[in-house]
Amino acid sequence: MLPAIKVEQKIEIGGVCCSIGFLDGFFKKEFASIFSDYRRWGFSSEGNPEIGIMVKEGRVEAPRRLKEYVFYHIVDYDSVYATLAFDTRSFEGEIGFSIKRGDRFTPVRIVELTETFIFNAYLFYFHLNDIGTFVHSCGIVDGENGYLFAGPGGEGKSTIASLSLPRTILCDDVILLRKNDKGRRLVFGTPFSGDHGSVNGGAECKGIYFIRKSSINELVATSLIDGTVELMREGVMGGFMSIDGIQRIYPQSRLFDFLLDLLSGVPCFRMKFKKDDSFWKVINEHED
Repeated sequence: MLPAIKVEQKIEIGGVCCSIGFLDGFFKKEFASIFSDYRRWGFSSEGNPEIGIMVKEGRVEAPRRLKEYVFYHIVDYDSVYATLAFDTRSFEGEIGFSIKRGDRFTPVRIVELTETFIFNAYLFYFHLNDIGTFVHSCGIVDGENGYLFAGPGGEGKSTIASLSLPRTILCDDVILLRKNDKGRRLVFGTPFSGDHGSVNGGAECKGIYFIRKSSINELVATSLIDGTVELMREGVMGGFMSIDGIQRIYPQSRLFDFLLDLLSGVPCFRMKFKKDDSFWKVINEHED
């Protein structure tokens, strides 16, 4: 359990609230600048936290006996040494920073590592509760329908976002794909934004498109298995799963089975697209 501290910030992603506290005020002021973006995009929350994170100065000591449900990780990031521990039963954790030397990039490094820990804490929550996952993708809402466009860097996620205006851009870098309590598959924006900012909103997922830039527009339907493999290849989970200790808590085989279930009933396509908005006509015609 975390020490009793005042909750300084609360955020919400996909309907799940996370509290962030700062022991003795460490880094509270610096984090406020990034939280202002979260608030502006609608990700601040007054809800009851289901995830709790404490940020402090100093080392987080490793448990004397590392239990199978506790994730402990060390990051040596240039001028910053970070240690973190996360209890995947209570979904509470802490991250401690030791500053090896101060320079103008040190606050940026602390922000990046804090955001990474928030990101990973949400991944643990969504995966261990069999709810959903983050995907390296662009999410668009057209009317009441949500669409997810996934692909490697440089293949057009930000381009898709720009060409899709005035439709709602949920986020052009990281999207949450999750189930709700009725089993519907939804796409949600996240505050882990790219070039276009983010929106705290969601819609039912009507399709997942694995994109490639081209001189033509083309949709090719994929099977559930192929869509799952593509999602594992293009999603953000690859780096997460490679961290020491993750496989002990959440093995790769469980991830594959979960993604098969998550994509069940969601149409998946490989999509080539021209650099204009004509690909939307192809998508809409295919739905009709």
